[in-house]
Amino acid sequence: MTGPGGRSDEPRTWFVDPLTGQPLETEAEQTLPIPVVRDTATRRRLRLRPTLGVLGLVIVLVVGTTATYQARTAPPPSAQDLVLPDPVTPTRIEPVIAGWQPVQSDDHPLVFDAPPDWNLEEPDVAIGYETPAGELVTLQGVARYHRDFCPGSDLSARAMAGFTTIDEGEVGGTAQAAEETTLRWAEAAYGPLGEGQPPKTEIGKAAPVTMLDGGATATAVTTTVVPAADAPCPAPSVAITAIALPLRALPGSGRYHVLLVLADQGIPDAVARDIVLKMGATIRRE
Repeated sequence: MTGPGGRSDEPRTWFVDPLTGQPLETEAEQTLPIPVVRDTATRRRLRLRPTLGVLGLVIVLVVGTTATYQARTAPPPSAQDLVLPDPVTPTRIEPVIAGWQPVQSDDHPLVFDAPPDWNLEEPDVAIGYETPAGELVTLQGVARYHRDFCPGSDLSARAMAGFTTIDEGEVGGTAQAAEETTLRWAEAAYGPLGEGQPPKTEIGKAAPVTMLDGGATATAVTTTVVPAADAPCPAPSVAITAIALPLRALPGSGRYHVLLVLADQGIPDAVARDIVLKMGATIRRE
């Protein structure tokens, strides 16, 4: 609808100073889009085997300081509206097992405990490998045992634990979710760096694990892997244990959440299976 002189009677969008309410731009500039600041700081570091390269940065969109208001309907904000709330102090999570360490992830609403001699990564760190088919497998909420023992690998550790997921539609239950997860990691983490045969694997039987959170029962499967000959500082074998949580542990996510533990075997101070299952029994919601 137009008024006298052909001007529209519809409310116009004005760009205003949030403190004074005064226009910041001329009418000719009012059709320009609202500016968006692009912050290239990553929210997560993704560490990969050196041969895989860098995945790229996560772009975080931040709302600009210039706001828009309908001149006839929305008054500019008052000074009180612009006062930021006091920062919230995060709740400290205590370990379930005395002397152990709670391990958190920014991407999973779950916690588990790791032994006191394991090194914890920051909650926003993801460690991953790429399968020969190009699929990326990652762990978040990571703890590592005897970290950086091998100078030829950026991700070396005698054992590593963290959370990963597998889509509900890819498997038929917790046992299959655990087994398939171990096989994917065996191929990605311990297969040949180039062309070659996949590593030798031996799949163990599925076993129940009672979780701390609500007494739910998860399913553990351990696959024994013989690493490829070209791997730096290889162990005679590796035990990959996947503890897959039931879907009701995190309903509606469409994914099985899995605590994965990769532990070198046939070496001094190897992580025993009972320690791995003890870790799995501490899984709970944040």
